[in-house]
Amino acid sequence: MNSFFSKISCIFIGLLAVWALTGCSPQYNWRTVPNTDVGYMATFPDKPAQVTRTLDLIGLKVPLTMQAAQVEGLYFAVGTVPLQGELQIQSIGLRDALAQSVANNIAAGKPALTQIQWLGKAAHEMSVTGTLPDGQAAFAQVRFFEHRGTLYEVLIMGGSEQLDSNAPTTWFGGFSLLGQ
Repeated sequence: MNSFFSKISCIFIGLLAVWALTGCSPQYNWRTVPNTDVGYMATFPDKPAQVTRTLDLIGLKVPLTMQAAQVEGLYFAVGTVPLQGELQIQSIGLRDALAQSVANNIAAGKPALTQIQWLGKAAHEMSVTGTLPDGQAAFAQVRFFEHRGTLYEVLIMGGSEQLDSNAPTTWFGGFSLLGQ
């Protein structure tokens, strides 16, 4: 009799383990990554890469540093622009130009920004839908804000079919500022 219950217990525990593993999305390997150079922490779905490039936005040379990870056609990224000199004066124009650039990536037209409160500060959010170059339906959700002389762009973007409904909540909920 004891042997019967131990077999049932083993089967139950095995089924429970299989259920727990299938409940997790195997393509996401969430990890919290601090960026002490800029002062934020983000929970990425995979190991992020970082690159800095100079963009020509609103007639200015703008250094944009992106830390990003891609998982099955979805991009999770934090972009930062140091607001010094002329860039500080043009911060609203830069934000709007970055928003348009994201919208252009998925042929979404002119984006509308909504003011929200996020991380205890005024931020602007943009949610747009469009299409990728291959015709696939796409979306982008982005939050922009300024903090300590830096313009932040926190985004998730990609094909609509690949979107796990919990991904935006995990992504935006896993972002925080260091030393705030």
